[in-house]
Amino acid sequence: MAIIISGAGHCLPVPVIDNKTIVDRINTTEDFILSRTGVVTRRHISGEKGLSALLVPACEQAITHAGIGASDIDMLIVNTLSPDHHDPSEACFIQPQLGLGHVPVLDIRAQCSGLLYGMELARHLLLSGSYKHILVACGEVLSKRMDTSDAGRNLSILLGDGAGALVLSNSSGASGGIVDLIIRADGSRYDLLWTAAPGTAQQRYTDQTATPHFRMNGQPMFKDATQRLCEIALKILNRHHLTIDDIDIVLPHQPNLRILDAVRERLAVPSHKFVTNVERYGNMASASVAVTVSEYIREARPAPGTLALVLTYGSGATWGAMLYRF
Repeated sequence: MAIIISGAGHCLPVPVIDNKTIVDRINTTEDFILSRTGVVTRRHISGEKGLSALLVPACEQAITHAGIGASDIDMLIVNTLSPDHHDPSEACFIQPQLGLGHVPVLDIRAQCSGLLYGMELARHLLLSGSYKHILVACGEVLSKRMDTSDAGRNLSILLGDGAGALVLSNSSGASGGIVDLIIRADGSRYDLLWTAAPGTAQQRYTDQTATPHFRMNGQPMFKDATQRLCEIALKILNRHHLTIDDIDIVLPHQPNLRILDAVRERLAVPSHKFVTNVERYGNMASASVAVTVSEYIREARPAPGTLALVLTYGSGATWGAMLYRF
């Protein structure tokens, strides 16, 4: 039995935010943003809207693209660090908006690796035979989590909003599908990028003495991300006696252009085989690779037999790799 991506969808806010607009809000320069991150524009949602305004259309697109209806979805898995509300889950919040039945829905928190974590869970559930179609969605509204102070600016200049979704289905007749998928984590790297509050580690859950903003240790995270992405790419290739020359397209998470360039160069991937969109969309956390995969499927329309390598890295630290045959 093959596990295939039967449908893909993504949604981006309409407002395009250029670097000049960011400079008007943050103590930085356009040259610094471009040279350090490679970001030229990003999308930010309108102030009165929440994540569901992006997640729901992305999911609806994926369901339609799969040629099925909402009633055919057997489970929904959502990954986000910027939900509409703190609790209950974002999955529960969007379930009725999508018109899903009383199927199981849940959130996971694998940060920027959420798509591959969600797909790995869905893959094994589908292989069990108990489910036919599982919807995996990743979305973020990071524009509302921007810290415009000097302490937060080096991350905030990157951040964008978006959502992507995939329908995974089991198929007995498909020639392609998930070839292999590996996910990993190292909790000792927790403090490379984290948010202290709200949380029960404080005297009060909403203790205002602890920052509710992202804090990143930039240089150590750059090194860890580059190392992990390269290592897991080689691991999954070696496991199948493949080289990078056997890969038709690499679809990575989009942290910043410097990390992507370092990974591409270390793996010796030709530029035309390595997809980047961080220049246009910024870093959308878990939505980045979900949007990247969806855009590739819907716009490039890969030929049957195309072999893709999907790579993710996120805070935690979490990372993963997938080989997928279209």
